[in-house]
Amino acid sequence: MTEITRNSYAKVNIGLRILGRRPDGFHDIDTYFHLIDLHDVIHLSFSKSSCLSINITGNESYLEEGKTDLMEKSARLFSLLSGISFHLEIAIEKNIPFQAGLGGGSGNAASVLDALNELCSFPFSRSELERVSLSLGSDVPFFLCGCAAAHGQGRGELLSPVVPVSCPALVVQHSGDRVDTSLAFRQLDMNGKRRLSPLAPWTTDIRCWKDLYTNDFDAIQPVLENSGYLNEREKAVYASTSGSGSSQILLYDNNCELNKAHDRFRALGSCFTVWKTNLRNNIH
Repeated sequence: MTEITRNSYAKVNIGLRILGRRPDGFHDIDTYFHLIDLHDVIHLSFSKSSCLSINITGNESYLEEGKTDLMEKSARLFSLLSGISFHLEIAIEKNIPFQAGLGGGSGNAASVLDALNELCSFPFSRSELERVSLSLGSDVPFFLCGCAAAHGQGRGELLSPVVPVSCPALVVQHSGDRVDTSLAFRQLDMNGKRRLSPLAPWTTDIRCWKDLYTNDFDAIQPVLENSGYLNEREKAVYASTSGSGSSQILLYDNNCELNKAHDRFRALGSCFTVWKTNLRNNIH
């Protein structure tokens, strides 16, 4: 039995435009993905076997009854494509909130694919893993591309590295808010409140981001009707919905300003859950 542990980092979207619905039912997007420090921890125990078996613990509360875990789908896909059978035990320490637009499930799936590739002596190149991972989710390729920040186009799988930024950040989630991604796209299609032009070119000057990088999914976020949140949003250097929501990312010049904002959110009571984090400038 071989054991390996991986940190599975969350991502945020710095701007997100929906450019149109595709013939395959998906949407073309334009966005900048950026890793943050908030992460799950995945422990894998692996051994070759004559038949495939997978057991996952630690995220039972995140799964609907009868739903297959994305990490299990990832492991089964790897076995199918590589022709390698194995026994795999996965224990996950969940810190990334569910249905929050932070790519928690997608990052977990990518981490399992990457770890299995290492454990099986690299039958696939990184680009091959990116290509096959698209069947698991549109943002899974980003977590495999080896970049802390990237420009995402197409479904999100057409990736170009950009220079990452390191700065203090808060992830904020309004209690009870959950956003199903497919439903969010349908809502956006119906209300039509989006611009069909791509985002501006990337800059590392975060003080410019407020004017350059907006998220079309802001239009359907319930939290943007909350006066307490809106007041805090105005005080941040940059604030936006991440992905399709429901989490919000707020950036600050320094840790002092972040800590003050964190305390103000705590004073608002239990209606908000807040995580202190940072934009990451590396992938390890």
